[in-house]
Amino acid sequence: MTMTAAAFRPVLYLKRSCPFCLKAVAFLAEAGQLDSVDLRAFWPGDEDEAPIRAALAPHLDKVTFPTLEVEPGRFIADSDAIVALYAQKAGLDPATAPFYQYVMAGPFRRLREAFAEQQELEKLRAQG
Repeated sequence: MTMTAAAFRPVLYLKRSCPFCLKAVAFLAEAGQLDSVDLRAFWPGDEDEAPIRAALAPHLDKVTFPTLEVEPGRFIADSDAIVALYAQKAGLDPATAPFYQYVMAGPFRRLREAFAEQQELEKLRAQG
């Protein structure tokens, strides 16, 4: 009797305060695909952040979130590309997905505005 390796499950790496992570998760949830990935998430500064970043660093020019390990050693680090991949798998057009559109028009938009403001403040603080 031989043992076979367990089937690989895609891994979705998420930063819990990230608007782009919300975007990807909202679509996967609506498309019924969320249970087909393993989630690895952290809050900035918690004990899970450093190991997640260390695991991704060798595979990406810049570690960003969300990042999906599609297959061993192959990564997608772009929320639009992740949504497009799972839209194709599910046969669901994101433009016609009501919950996803709700998230994009409300919570995502507000989080993205706050995210952009925070980045600008950090840039100003670094300058001086």
